[in-house]
Amino acid sequence: MLLAICQGLGLAIAVGLIIGVVVPPIMPAWGAVAGAAPLGVLAAGAALNGADEALWPALPVGLLGAGLAAIVARDVASGAARRQQGGLGLEPQAQAPSGVTVIVVVAAVVVAGVSLVLEPFSLLVLVALLWLWVSRRRQAERKHEGLRVLR
Repeated sequence: MLLAICQGLGLAIAVGLIIGVVVPPIMPAWGAVAGAAPLGVLAAGAALNGADEALWPALPVGLLGAGLAAIVARDVASGAARRQQGGLGLEPQAQAPSGVTVIVVVAAVVVAGVSLVLEPFSLLVLVALLWLWVSRRRQAERKHEGLRVLR
């Protein structure tokens, strides 16, 4: 059962990465999660169904994997779009740069392929996504640290 859940997690992460990089960077994070979560649940459910296991774990695994991957991929894509624009604070681009999109899609294909063969690999990817998400949050908080106004 654990191997089937890990396989479903890998597929859900792959779906979340693709959805997260394809949605426009101006879309809020909850929009990326709302688009990726149902597809992640379906991908995890397909992996569990293929292993003749119970389908209920597909809901939390798909939501967690696809949701986190979509948030991280969207954050990375919107940061790349801002940097490409020069960080001038102008209206963000409608789409991430094509190089970033290609890299994230190839990473998603690799995650899906490796998790089909070596199931626990998806746990390493989940930890890496969590680390990336936390480090980007810390960096964003430090960026505006000196801009606080004391009243």
